[in-house]
Amino acid sequence: MRPADRRLAWPLVTGSFPSFIARRFALLLLTMVLVPSLSFVMFTVIQGDHTGPVDVLEELGRYLAATIFRSDLGAGNFQGQTFIRTRGAFAVVSDGFLVDVYLLCGALVLAVAIGLLAGVLQATRPRSIASRVVALATALALASPVYWLGLMVLLLFAPGVGSIAQVPFLSTVGGYRAPGDDPLGFLQGLWLPCAIVGAPLGAACTRMCAAQLGGMLGEDFVRTARGKGLGERGVVWRHALPAAAGPVIALVGTNMNLILTNLALIESVFNIPGSFRYIERALINRDVDLVQALVVEATFFIVVANFLADAALGWLDPRVRTGEPR
Repeated sequence: MRPADRRLAWPLVTGSFPSFIARRFALLLLTMVLVPSLSFVMFTVIQGDHTGPVDVLEELGRYLAATIFRSDLGAGNFQGQTFIRTRGAFAVVSDGFLVDVYLLCGALVLAVAIGLLAGVLQATRPRSIASRVVALATALALASPVYWLGLMVLLLFAPGVGSIAQVPFLSTVGGYRAPGDDPLGFLQGLWLPCAIVGAPLGAACTRMCAAQLGGMLGEDFVRTARGKGLGERGVVWRHALPAAAGPVIALVGTNMNLILTNLALIESVFNIPGSFRYIERALINRDVDLVQALVVEATFFIVVANFLADAALGWLDPRVRTGEPR
């Protein structure tokens, strides 16, 4: 079947980039409703306060109305049955939301940037000493738990804490500062947590980029670019790397759950005032209201990251927009 016939057989799927973005955005909105709904139903059934599915659906409707239209993340739905806080669930999440955004964005930027640079190094100089060092570093990053790595850095090198050496400008416990109050303190307090949160993803991006780029460097279009007299740097960065970047971008979207797990752990280790550091306490105290609020926030981050990854893939490779085999 020709591509035109395939589009006629499924008329809504076309190669138009705006229509592709619209479909992905609709899936984003649907996921933002479905995931918290499933989580709410699960917790409601566990609570055992409702006798039938109709009662559960009525409670779900009230929860979604409170979450979507009143932005209170369902506060009060479990009032009296769960742990009582001095602040509402929405206040807890809203106070730490920007901190979570800063830490998450910093981790993603560092992971992707370092992963691409290290992957290019491994693909273009596979037998060099630098490439072997990168391979060792990626293996350590993938094998080391982030909470252990954070604790070791704090105990050995952090200012005022380190037992071996106290490295200046290294992030330390409770060192977070708001960017508007102290921009330099903000950078000092976040750069190391961002690097540790993104370390496993950066290692995975390095391996993926090296594997994809190594295959691309032998393709016909790369040999054609070399034959036209383009320098090796231009061949790699202008031709081969954009063609190899698709799987790396997809890897970022599919690993958002790992990044959020690391983020919760590192917020606890470095005492960063984000929202996800409360997840363990909320689970221990059976604070279902706060757990639901954190589920909504995590779902938001995951679907937005996957939406941006899909948009980048659709822009880089038009075949993604129609679902054609690559």
